[in-house]
Amino acid sequence: MSTLDVVARAGGAPANFLDAGGGSDAEKIKQAVELILANDAVKAVLFNIFGGITRGDEVASGLIAAFEEIKPTVPFVVRLDGTNDIEGRRLLAKASLPNVYAAATMNEAAEKVVALAAGKGVGAPA
Repeated sequence: MSTLDVVARAGGAPANFLDAGGGSDAEKIKQAVELILANDAVKAVLFNIFGGITRGDEVASGLIAAFEEIKPTVPFVVRLDGTNDIEGRRLLAKASLPNVYAAATMNEAAEKVVALAAGKGVGAPA
């Protein structure tokens, strides 16, 4: 829930919120992307994963699978911090997914997603 507060502090108005839950695997992440994108009000997506149960490499694998199948048109900002976060960031960088931006901190992620939702540039994708 703190993610919503940080996005609001950065000037955003979240369209919805989805907690993928601890231990989410690649398939659950792909399903989460499908659910999020079912809402037409979504202009940008923030994936803020931190902690020890959900693995960063599984999140990255799920996002890669979702992008291959669904082909999202809205920008995604991804912050991975926790178990296997380095591997997850490596997988995302290697995949070079279109319109996916990396963020190192929650504040950076919130600022990027708010700017992208407003149609402003934030630099090159991850």
